[in-house]
Amino acid sequence: MFRKYLPSLFLIFLISTATFLTSRSFRVAQLPNGAVNSCANCHVSAAGGGPRNSFGSLVGISFLDGQGNVQWGPELAQGDADGDGVPNGVELQDPDGSWAGGSIGDPNLVSNPGDANSVPPGVTDVEDLAELPSQYKLEQNYPNPFNPSTTINFAITNPEQVSLRIYNNLGQQVAELVNQFLPSGSYTVNFDALSDAGNISSGFYFYNLTTPSFSQTKKMILLK
Repeated sequence: MFRKYLPSLFLIFLISTATFLTSRSFRVAQLPNGAVNSCANCHVSAAGGGPRNSFGSLVGISFLDGQGNVQWGPELAQGDADGDGVPNGVELQDPDGSWAGGSIGDPNLVSNPGDANSVPPGVTDVEDLAELPSQYKLEQNYPNPFNPSTTINFAITNPEQVSLRIYNNLGQQVAELVNQFLPSGSYTVNFDALSDAGNISSGFYFYNLTTPSFSQTKKMILLK
């Protein structure tokens, strides 16, 4: 008789297990850009279920309402569940926790807030120098004069949208080196007058760093 009912019991187990997993999958839609990492946002296994990662543990302990819904907001966004130095909101492209549904940010820049080895992709030619600065800074490029490439260092104290652009002496933009939300930190950017600006001519140029909290411009010389 046991053998007769074994398939039925096994089928009931599968159905109940599938229901358990599906009932939690709605949380993916309760995170900004949650579909990018899907269940891996909160679980060690990308398939979902099983042990939670550090972000999933934080959500489960402190950010679920009585119906099991994720309470996304500034507090959860500003935390750093996986300890990689990048706030949860920055990893999910909603740094201030203002998301309330729909699309936000760039899904291609999303990383996993529960995986310390997953951080937002860096801007091309930008290297995070890992030290958290105490003040905003735009340093003089070096070498200067230069031909054809030079290096620009800058530092930001808050995670925010950053732009770094090059202008000629007429005020016309000739290159955009950075235009992205960046975590606080020190950065170095390489500017190549051939590949980044279409082989511009010799002369004076200006580079401008702008964030919502800071703006500064410095002069450099391209000498061919």
